[in-house]
Amino acid sequence: MRRALAALASVLVVACGGDGGTGPQGLVLARAGASGDGQTGAPGAVLAPFQVQLTNDGAAVEGTIINWAVTNGGGTLSVPTSVTNASGLASAILTLGLTAGPTTVSATATGASGSPITFVGTAVIPGLFQQVDVQNNQFVPSSVTIQPGGSVLFLWSASARGHNIVPVSPGTKPSQSTVRDGPFSHEEVFNTAGTYRYFCQPHGSPDSGMRGQVVVQ
Repeated sequence: MRRALAALASVLVVACGGDGGTGPQGLVLARAGASGDGQTGAPGAVLAPFQVQLTNDGAAVEGTIINWAVTNGGGTLSVPTSVTNASGLASAILTLGLTAGPTTVSATATGASGSPITFVGTAVIPGLFQQVDVQNNQFVPSSVTIQPGGSVLFLWSASARGHNIVPVSPGTKPSQSTVRDGPFSHEEVFNTAGTYRYFCQPHGSPDSGMRGQVVVQ
């Protein structure tokens, strides 16, 4: 009897996915491998396409409408909707606004987990605006130069986990002391000339690891 019960229990475990597998994923919207997220360009520039992929249990889904929208900023999109192709891919093109700063775009698929997907494209005026990507274990680029009155946008990538921006004394900028996961952004305006050093507290220090600087001159 014990052997029979043990055998039955084994069958039930396998049938319920007890082998450690995750099971079917269902309908999922995600960034494509070459998603186009995080691009920069001059005001009015046309960026490379933002791109998403729709899958069902890991297989590409063709013929589904993806809705695109500008949710923040002054840019415009090439289309309000696009349709997934045979590889499950759909895209839209962002034209940046005429003033410096980020434009946020969303891509939505009805009923899909992961939806909406958020993209950011940033208009950059040389000397007055710079972008620093907050990635896992590094700021990219680690040093930027702007003119007094310019600003720096710190942009957490979607995969960035557990980062903050702590100023090195005696500087007071930049400062985002709360540890954040991406996607997230923080912008600072620098009115006074000088060198402003900073670091990520969980992953660096003033002199090692994940650190960077803004030079205002």
